[in-house]
Amino acid sequence: MRAALGRHQGEEVDTQGDAFFAVFSSPRACLAGAIDIQRAMAADPLLAGEKLRVRMGIHSGEAERTATGLVGLDVHRAARVAGVAHGGQVLVSESAAALVRSSLGEGVSLLDLGSHRLKDLGQPERIYQAAADGLETDFPPLKSLDNPALPNNLPAQVGSFVGRRSEVAQVRELLQSGRLVTLTGAGGCGKTRLALQVAAELLDGVGDGVFLVELAAVLDEAVVADAVRETLRIAPQPGRSAEEVLLGALEPQRLLVVLDNCEHLIGACAKLADSLLRHCPNVRLLTTSREPLGISGESIYRVPSLSISREDGLGDAALLFLDRARGQGVAIDLGPAERELVASICRRLDGMPLAIELAAARTRSMSLASVHDRLDQRFRLLTGGSRSALERQQTLRATVDWSYSLLNEAERATLRRLSGFAGGFDLPAAEAVCAAEDIDVFDVADLVGSLVDKSLVAIDRAGADDRYHLLETIRQYAAERLLEEGETAVGRSPAGTPSTTSPSPPPPSTSSPARSRCTGCGASRQTTRTCGGQSSIWRATGREPSSSSASPRLSAPTGSPTSPSPS
Repeated sequence: MRAALGRHQGEEVDTQGDAFFAVFSSPRACLAGAIDIQRAMAADPLLAGEKLRVRMGIHSGEAERTATGLVGLDVHRAARVAGVAHGGQVLVSESAAALVRSSLGEGVSLLDLGSHRLKDLGQPERIYQAAADGLETDFPPLKSLDNPALPNNLPAQVGSFVGRRSEVAQVRELLQSGRLVTLTGAGGCGKTRLALQVAAELLDGVGDGVFLVELAAVLDEAVVADAVRETLRIAPQPGRSAEEVLLGALEPQRLLVVLDNCEHLIGACAKLADSLLRHCPNVRLLTTSREPLGISGESIYRVPSLSISREDGLGDAALLFLDRARGQGVAIDLGPAERELVASICRRLDGMPLAIELAAARTRSMSLASVHDRLDQRFRLLTGGSRSALERQQTLRATVDWSYSLLNEAERATLRRLSGFAGGFDLPAAEAVCAAEDIDVFDVADLVGSLVDKSLVAIDRAGADDRYHLLETIRQYAAERLLEEGETAVGRSPAGTPSTTSPSPPPPSTSSPARSRCTGCGASRQTTRTCGGQSSIWRATGREPSSSSASPRLSAPTGSPTSPSPS
């Protein structure tokens, strides 16, 4: 394989196990190299009659060369093209086909296989199969989401899936070792998109399919089982409850069911999930919720913020911002100043995908500097969400409003009072600030724990003692609520004497450390307020590529040895 790469001026960029990733000087050389490798594999005398079947994908797009290799969204797209191929097959994307169609070598042609939905859940991609002497031509239908052998109802996504490679791998591993995984996190952290991507990658033709049940619009806990039954197209039966019908139909099936947005139906979702786990041994559940279901057998995965920066380049948060700005028709020229502004915007937005997308939408009419300078008023600034989204997902304020509305009054009061901490705090400090006539000091630990479960307070376990912090977006929201309530921040002095202070807005976000005095308790703490050129890529892989950043132009084949028998 490496010899063939050399003959066609291919550069090996990365290998992972049996996967190869390479770039070529031109799309034509890329295609010729892929064909040469397939012919060499078929004629190798060392295989003694066995066939080493390699799937390959070729794509052309953009990437960025970093210390760890080429990264970018189109690198991922190349892997997706390869991922729907069968062993021995060479697939070419539409963008790559457009560049080689007029200069195909003698005896080489491209067979149009039509449009296919790839497992990145993006818009359909027109796929071509390379045909040439010495290459197989007859293959089963592509392993795309349109294949009838892969039953699913996963929706296409308008935006591309950026980063999250390690998160996808971790959630997949949890689903392999258990049957219920709940993705938790603050509103707008990307739980649903991560769940959809994991579900798509687990759709491999084994079992009876992967299905998404969207619960955001369901308001009555009594109809949760009905919503699942209707989504799975299971007919009702007179005299039997929806749950009984569902359990009877799913008991013999091998399914992955994604229950999305469970937080406002948490009791009913927990009950149904428990029944499915007990009565349907081959059903796996992937749920998304702002708090865990709290039942036996549940694995909890807290969805982290997107990475802000990397040693070798921009982090996933910055790449998401640039991709969504590009979708608004804004091409940002990334000089040093622009890189720092983008990174700072993403940092001040806590790496939260929804907030970053809303900020990117503002670049239609505002400069990067203007967006950055107005983030202290983020709830007024970040309002340009998709009109087709649920109302609570159209603005940053609506998203946090939804989480706040699900709290009881004691949890709301605790959250408001914790907004006085611009950095981290420990439990004694929280008790000093939050305990008052309406909240007993001994209840504060449970209330803080509940806010952690509901993804409004984050816990840091780095040291010997647990510390907590609020994302800056949540802190600003809670501080506004504190002022709106006309509430006095009540706490206890070290001697235990109740003390009060008049409410005042927290200082605006900065990036420098500051000494911060905890409201009402007199405890002083150190806190931080954080408010190319044309080239071609070839990839041979049995797995997905290991890149997570974005942007030289590239064409990419991809392939991966599979088993000797046809895949």
